[in-house]
Amino acid sequence: MKGQDYTFRTKVETRSDGLEISHRHKVVMLGSCFTDNIGQRMLNAGFQCLVNPLGTLYNPLSIHGVMQSSPSLSWLHSKVVDPAASLADLQRTLHTADVLIVTFGTAYVYSLKSTGEVVANCKKMPADLFDRRRVSFDEIADLWIDFLTKPAENGGVDGSSIPSVVFTVSPIRHLKDGLHENQLSKATLLMAIDHICHALPGRCHYFPAYEIMLDELRDYRFYADDMMHPSDLAVDYIWTRFCQTYMNAKTIDFIERFERLNRNLQHRPSDAESPEYIEFINTTNNQLRILKDAVQNQ
Repeated sequence: MKGQDYTFRTKVETRSDGLEISHRHKVVMLGSCFTDNIGQRMLNAGFQCLVNPLGTLYNPLSIHGVMQSSPSLSWLHSKVVDPAASLADLQRTLHTADVLIVTFGTAYVYSLKSTGEVVANCKKMPADLFDRRRVSFDEIADLWIDFLTKPAENGGVDGSSIPSVVFTVSPIRHLKDGLHENQLSKATLLMAIDHICHALPGRCHYFPAYEIMLDELRDYRFYADDMMHPSDLAVDYIWTRFCQTYMNAKTIDFIERFERLNRNLQHRPSDAESPEYIEFINTTNNQLRILKDAVQNQ
C-alpha cells in the first residue's frame, strides 16, 4: 500500500541525559563479561579505561564488594593473579575516575554457609557449601544509593565523589537458571537500576543494552553458537549505539581513526621479519601515540 511503513524493526530509544564521554575522561568498567566486550572496544578506541581488573563480576553485591575491599577477594576469578594489587589499582583509579560504567549480569548471589559472605565466584567448589538466593531490587538499590551518596569510611573508595555512573544490564542469558528465572533476575536488575537513576537524576544513567539485544536484534543470528552470548556483530552494533548516545562527532571521528590503526596492527604479514613490515609497525605505533596524546589533551 502506498505510504505504508514496512520497517519490520523496533528501534530502542537511548538518551544521554546530558552525559558526554570523551578521551580526556578516565573510565572504570566493572561487571559481567559483557563489560569485557565493550571495555575491549573502549581500549581499542584509545580511551583511558580500566576494565574488570578483578575479573568478571556478575551480581551487584560482588561488584559493590570489590569497591569496598570486601573480604571475599579470595573468591575472585582464578585468572586474577594478584588480587591485592588489582584491588589497589582499582581503588586508585576510582578515586580519580570521571565515569563508572557498571554492568549487572544476574540478581542471583551465592554466599558461604559458614560465614554468610557473598562470593564473586564459586571456583567449582561443591554446591552444598553455598546458599543461593535472588537479591531483591530494593536491597540492590539501597546498597548502591548508599555507596554513591555517603562519603567513604576508613579510607575506602568514596562513591559519592564519582561524577557520573552508567548502569546497564547484560543481555547475556543465564540459561542454567532456567528461562523464567533468568527473566525474573533481569527484571529485578532493571527495577533496581531504575530506582537508582530516579534517586540520583543527572548523575546516574541507564544504557539499554539489554533492550537493544532483545528488541532490535531479536534473531538467533545475533547470538554466538551457545545461544546465550551476543555475537561479535551484535556487540559491535551495541557498541555503535553506545558511542552515538554518549559521544560527540569529534570523539567518534577519533574512534574511527584509532580503530583503523589497530586493524593495521592486527594485519598478519607473510614475513614478519622483513624491514618493510617492521617499519610499517613502527610507523603505525607512532601514529597511535600521537593520536592518543592529541585526544587526551583536546
